[in-house]
Amino acid sequence: MTTTTYFQGNSLHPQHISVGAILLNEKKEICCHHFQTKDLKSYWTEAGLDDFYILMRETLKPDEALEQALHRGLQEEFGAAAKLIDYVGSIKSFFKHKDVAIEKTTLYFLCELINQDLLKRTGDDIESNTLVEWHTADYLIPRMKKQAIKFNRTDVDESSILEKN
Repeated sequence: MTTTTYFQGNSLHPQHISVGAILLNEKKEICCHHFQTKDLKSYWTEAGLDDFYILMRETLKPDEALEQALHRGLQEEFGAAAKLIDYVGSIKSFFKHKDVAIEKTTLYFLCELINQDLLKRTGDDIESNTLVEWHTADYLIPRMKKQAIKFNRTDVDESSILEKN
C-alpha cells in the first residue's frame, strides 16, 4: 500500500495492523504469493528477501471495516472473491522498515474461494504482481519457517497460523 494511514507503522507510532487470509479452494489448498528474486524491489530486496511465500495481507484504510479490507485485499492481490468463514487468530511480528522497528499485528481469517480471475488483480502493491500459487499447508509450513530463519524476519513466517487450522 503506497498511501500512508494511521494503521501503517511509522517513526512516531511504529505499530501496524493488517488483515490476512487463509484462502482455501475446493481441494483445501491454500492460496499464496510466491515471490521470486525477479519480482522483488524496494525494501524487500534491501532486506535480502528472495524466493519466499506469504499469505494475503492487507493494511486497513481509514474508516474501513476488517471485512472490507479482507475482501479488497483478496481482490487486489489474488483476483479472488471469497466467503469469510471465521476469524482464526493473529500473528504479531517485528521487523525494520526504513530504520524504524515496526510491530505488526495481522488478524487472520479463514476464507472459502468463490471465484478467481488473476486478470482482475489490481493495486500498486508488489503483491499484485507476484506468482499466485495453491499449495497444501504441509508444503507451506516448513518453507515459511525456513524463510523466517534465513531472512531473520518474523513477518515472513505465517506457519503458526497455518498450523492452527
